[in-house]
This record gives sequence, C-alpha cells and structure tokens, in this order.
Amino acid sequence: MNSLPQLYARHNLSELVWPDTPDGRYAQSLLPALINQGTLAYIDNIDAEVQVLKLGDLVFPLVIANPHARVKNSYVCSPACHYLDYARAEVQMEMADQPYLRKPLEGLIQALQACFLPLDFEKAVYVNNWLVSTNLYPDFDAGQLKQIRDFLLPLFPGHALIFRSLNQNLNAPLISALQAAGFDSLFSRQVYLLDPAKGAYLRKNPYKEDLRLARKTRYRWREHADLNKRDLQRLRWLYDDLYLRKYSMLNPQFNEAFLRECLHKGWLQLAALEIDGRIDGVLGFFERDGVFTTPLVGYDTSLPQKTGLYRLITVRLFQEAAQRGWILNHSSGVARFKTLRGCEPALEYNLVYYQHLPLAQQLPWRSLAGLTRGLIVPLVQKLGL
Repeated sequence: MNSLPQLYARHNLSELVWPDTPDGRYAQSLLPALINQGTLAYIDNIDAEVQVLKLGDLVFPLVIANPHARVKNSYVCSPACHYLDYARAEVQMEMADQPYLRKPLEGLIQALQACFLPLDFEKAVYVNNWLVSTNLYPDFDAGQLKQIRDFLLPLFPGHALIFRSLNQNLNAPLISALQAAGFDSLFSRQVYLLDPAKGAYLRKNPYKEDLRLARKTRYRWREHADLNKRDLQRLRWLYDDLYLRKYSMLNPQFNEAFLRECLHKGWLQLAALEIDGRIDGVLGFFERDGVFTTPLVGYDTSLPQKTGLYRLITVRLFQEAAQRGWILNHSSGVARFKTLRGCEPALEYNLVYYQHLPLAQQLPWRSLAGLTRGLIVPLVQKLGL
C-alpha cells in the first residue's frame, strides 16, 4: 500500500488535505460541520463523536457510539437501539396481528436487553457511517480493509468495529473481504433494490398505474434549486409525519439546520411535491458509485390515500434511476408495495469485528450472530418482512 490510514478529529481537522474527488468534495461539505458543531446541531437524536478516516484518496466518517448520550440515540449509531429498541418496535408493528409470534419475540428481546447492556454493548466504532438509514460504499480492496482494522484496533481496544448497510447484491466482494478479515455478519434488515437496466418494473401493472397517476395529477415537482429557507419548516414536518410519527422516533430526527445544509451544500439532493403553492411531499437522496438511496422521504399522511403521494415519489425515484443509470437502494419497509413494482429483496447485514474484546463483551455479538443464522434470517424470509 502506498499510504497509511490517518484519523482526524476536531483538534487536527485543519491539517486534513481533502482529496479533489467527488467523494472527497462531498465529505468536505458534510463532515467538518458534524465534527465542529456536533451531531446534535443537525440531528436531534444522534449524540455521537464523528471523526474522519483517510486512506489514500478515500475519506469517510468514523462514528464513535456514545454509551452516555444525552438523548435516546437513533439506531444508526447505537447497537442497543438497533438490535433491541428498534427490533422491539418492528416486532410490535409487523406482528400486531400475530401474538403467537410477537409475544415470544418480545420476551426474547427483553432477555437480551437485560444481558447485553451491562456488557458494554454500546461501545462501538462505525466505519463509513454517514448517520443515515443506508450507507453507500466506495470500492475498498481487501488490503485496505485489513489496514483499517489493524489501524483502529489499538486506538479502540474496547470497542467493536462495525460496517453498516451491506448486502450481497451490491456489496458481495466487500462482505467477503471483511469476513476474510475476521468480521462476522449480523442481520440488520431486509432492503429492496431496483436495477433499471433489468426493466422488470416497466412491466409491472402497479407501476403502470403509478405512471398514469403521475400524468394526470396536479402535483408538480419543485427541484432543489427552487427550494429555499422558507420551505424548511414544512419539509421537516413532512419527514417527521412519515418517518417519526407514523413509523418510529428511533429513526434519525433531521432538524431544520440539517435541511438548510442540504439546500446550501448538497448533503442530500432535495425535491418537493407542490400543489397550489403548498408542499405535500419531499424526498432527499444521495449517490455513490452508481447506487443511490433516499434517507429522507416524507408526505402529509393526513391526506386521502387516493392522493397517491408515496406513489408519485416512487415514480420520481424510478425515473431518476432509469435516467441516470443508477441502482436504487429503496431501503426497508412497505415490502409488498415495493416488490409489486419490481424491486428485489436483499438481506442487509452489519459486519462486526469483536474477537479482540474480553470474552464477556463478545457475548452479545456472538449471540446475535447465532440468532442471525438460526432464527432471524429464516423468520424474515418466511414472513417477507
């Protein structure tokens, strides 16, 4: 290797020479703000330390989980929230009408919580964690991954190392390289992918109906450049209405400062659905190496379902994918809606290195690895969650 990993925090961030690449410029627009102002300035339920890890021309965030956070941290930066709190919320939501499954699983999660929390389960360092629901990855090679592991272990000897948001459809070489470096695969969730090159979605009747809706609707898209600070409050309200109030307060709680930086610096590319001067829907996406994802989606859930706001957002995303030649990682949730429109399910994993930890501290991770293989993945596949 021609370069060694380097780590930058608030005290030495000014020494970092940012690579003059699309990824480098994007990281430079986002990471200094999260480091200097702190994560809570932009996301109301993320209290974690962000640093920058640089390896050659690659720069990405290193997020250190905070066991003593001032808020209930989102699942994107908290192992306990992800595998205990969010898992409980998902079981309660998805199995509300299946008490024979829900109650035993709730009991299992309660038992795991009692066991895991005293064992420093929250001591974790996330590599390439952008603090959104789905992380996208550059092309790492096996040597770089081992370099990163060997560089971080002496710096964080009491922390598990985690790479989030990996699936076999898009990240098979990266998963294989991490496994060869000793990382274990722990189930995260099931996501849905659309490869427009396959064209399957064009033959799906639900998508054809969505297209007809998009042609006749009075809603029009306002693009990123046409949005301004007067829209921020409404945009935040729409995201909150869907992702927080309808789904879970454990999702990232992006505030107006976050949205303002999206407008000014392009943290996410925004677009909004407007009718008669009122915005009723919003999406925000970002892309890396031909894959894009939408960590920010919202619409007014009080409007009649026939309005079809989510269907209109989906048409926009599919068209973006086709026009740009990108693969859409459509994240998790509303499985039937997405598969009926041609999205393919993919199991998403977190790759975790914990073998260096004391045996007691390894117990939660070993337990989750066993549950992944023996219970969680078979159950998710059977129920289509």
